[in-house]
Amino acid sequence: MRTRAFIVVASCLLAVLTACGGRKSPSTYVYVAYEADSGRSVTMRAGDELRVILAENRSTGYLWSVVTNDEDVLVQGGDPSYVVKGNAIGAGGEATFTFRAVGPGTSALLMVNARPSSTEAVTPDRTFTLSVEVVE
Repeated sequence: MRTRAFIVVASCLLAVLTACGGRKSPSTYVYVAYEADSGRSVTMRAGDELRVILAENRSTGYLWSVVTNDEDVLVQGGDPSYVVKGNAIGAGGEATFTFRAVGPGTSALLMVNARPSSTEAVTPDRTFTLSVEVVE
């Protein structure tokens, strides 16, 4: 019985090693930025991920949105996720925006926290800026 178990484990290990092909996959990094990082710069490589985590209270109507971003350099990966940070009615939380570095260049990421409006100019409550340089 031990021999059979050894053969099964050895076969599985051999299959995994064969599937990997002995090649090292390129490293992908995840950069995380918070509101305190506003105004800073980050250098990334194509394929890396950027997560911007910002305090938000959706019950007030103030929401974070992306105003400027060079999508040839940095692409947003869908809608932001939102997690409430408390049990009280009207409790605030955190919005997480995810971006992928896709090409070389620099993107001046600008985000604002404001009430969405379709009929008048929007005055942001807070802003977030990040200079993102993507290198090959």
